Amino acid sequence: MSGGYLLGLIGFSMASLFALAGLVINFAAWRAARRARPGARVASGIPILPGVVGSVTLFLLIPQLKTRFGLELPWPFFWILLPLALDLQGLGGWLLALAGWARKARPDGRE
Repeated sequence: MSGGYLLGLIGFSMASLFALAGLVINFAAWRAARRARPGARVASGIPILPGVVGSVTLFLLIPQLKTRFGLELPWPFFWILLPLALDLQGLGGWLLALAGWARKARPDGRE
């Protein structure tokens, strides 16, 4: 393994771990915000960045899987856009809000 391949492997690993950890952090922040009382302070997640990093990583990784290992993924753009849809601080949260899963307060102040 040459130095360039090793650096590429390290870069892909770091980007993948950042994307996965960021998605978990954003999910935990979203869950805490849904459980918090109205007006309470809640920790925020990492906006948009984990989904973008995950998408860019998959955008660069999918062609490498095909050329080096002969693996062909069905629907490559589905896999590229999936981290963006799963990121609850970015596009995924916007889609949840459109679907009606956003937090709605009752008239009596409870959720």
